[in-house]
Amino acid sequence: MGVLKRRQESEAITFKVPVGLKREIEYLRGRAEAAGFDLAEAITAAMWRLCKQIKTELESAPLSNDKLGGPGECAICGENAV
Repeated sequence: MGVLKRRQESEAITFKVPVGLKREIEYLRGRAEAAGFDLAEAITAAMWRLCKQIKTELESAPLSNDKLGGPGECAICGENAV
């Protein structure tokens, strides 16, 4: 298994969060960058886990007309969640 990883294509998203959360993220981003860490990578990994959890909850919901994606698969791109 190789050490190198391919860079994933990324795209910005926009959504509203409480002001306090936005300030906390900005603060943490500054501290992480100063320490040489990539906060965006940590947030991306957490978002994948959250999407997987939401999908699991939705799949167990009684009403389902969902025709998007299979188990553990992103409904949009087909990529498996981490």
